Amino acid sequence: MNSDIDRYIESVRAEFETKLQEWVEIPTISAEPEHKADINRGADAAVQYLRSLGADAEKVATPGNPVVTGKFVTGRDRPIVTIYNHLDVQPANEPQWLRAPFAFYKDGTRYIGRGSTDDKGPALTALFGARYAIEHRTPVNIQFIWELEEEIGSPNFEHFMKQKAGNLATDSIVVSDTIWIARGKPAVAYGLRGLAPMRLILETGTKDVHSGVTGGAARNPITELCQLISECYDARKGQVRMPGFYDDVARLSKSEIDNFLASGFTVKQFKRAHELKTMREGDEADIASRLWARPTFEVHGIVGGYTGPGVKTAIPYRAEAKISMRLVPNQNPDKILKLAKNFIKERNADVQVIAEPVLRPYLGPRTGPYADAARAAMRNAFGKEPAFVREGGSIGAVVTMAKYLKAPIVFLGLSLPEHGYHAPNENFDWEQASGGMRMFAEYFETLARLPLGAPRR
Repeated sequence: MNSDIDRYIESVRAEFETKLQEWVEIPTISAEPEHKADINRGADAAVQYLRSLGADAEKVATPGNPVVTGKFVTGRDRPIVTIYNHLDVQPANEPQWLRAPFAFYKDGTRYIGRGSTDDKGPALTALFGARYAIEHRTPVNIQFIWELEEEIGSPNFEHFMKQKAGNLATDSIVVSDTIWIARGKPAVAYGLRGLAPMRLILETGTKDVHSGVTGGAARNPITELCQLISECYDARKGQVRMPGFYDDVARLSKSEIDNFLASGFTVKQFKRAHELKTMREGDEADIASRLWARPTFEVHGIVGGYTGPGVKTAIPYRAEAKISMRLVPNQNPDKILKLAKNFIKERNADVQVIAEPVLRPYLGPRTGPYADAARAAMRNAFGKEPAFVREGGSIGAVVTMAKYLKAPIVFLGLSLPEHGYHAPNENFDWEQASGGMRMFAEYFETLARLPLGAPRR
């Protein structure tokens, strides 16, 4: 006989799918200013839905995009848990989309469309889990923070926190915006890498010049930037060559590496999931550590010169390289950017180094009452003991919430590699959504049983 939670999950399936379709079809693209109206439309839809479920909800203005908050208050002197998700999405201009990215499509138990897994599907899953808890009188207060600038680095989230932190006091925070390593291998993340991006610009003239007339004498900014980048890091191995870059990197314990391997990570599966033809060499432990607990130096684009068909024999006057460094706990983004700038200037004083906004790394608890609650909820919902791993990506709001709310943060993500974070044909599925509802309902029940004043760390 089905339990209450099983009956509830089946009863809300159609509503979940309808609401996910509605939200996916609002193109809340934070990176493109022309979608400002869609951002506000998405925020309004979220507020309206929260209110329809009985929550006290509002759209909070910032200098940029708004933040949506919602609260289910069940009683005083009960624990408060805050759920963070984001409702903005990446652009969807990849040519590999098989269907229009903002036209929701259901393929059996799969839900296809931009934002379905990052992060509207998990956000709705957490909400439906909370709804079960509230309807079944679980003695816990639940509040939501839904951001609409996460995909552009959360530039105004701190403004929101300064404005509203006093109204958002909480005992703990749960974030549902992380990825498992493989289906059937539950994983609880406890750390995030930070981000230190920069642009390198070199101008050696005022216009492109003929390579036959000036070649051999004119400087070529593209090749100079390429040489400079090769001095910064070994592109074959990924090893950064800037002295001092690794000085503050925290060492991994054996138990952390054991958990990385217990997550189900394999090089073969990782390669297949991300459609990589070749990879850097390394075994499972080495590659997993590089993905989650080692810093990186990456080149995302070099702009300059002629890029049309054939060859135009001109020497460009300007080139720009777009670079980021993913950082790990104990590394300071400001310190790393200063180190990189000094290294670059010593080798080519004409290169302009423009630092972009940084995101700091985060390392949360792997032990204690909240980590234990997360472990039990995921195990009971999905039938297997979860591994505790780290995330290679960054979530800027996490560090800001830790700073202002001063509460432990647990990551209960639901996305899978095949769901296509930031990729064409992004999707989510009912197996993860239904299991996630069960997981969140149990998580809230466990938190409600914690004694008030339980250790927060």
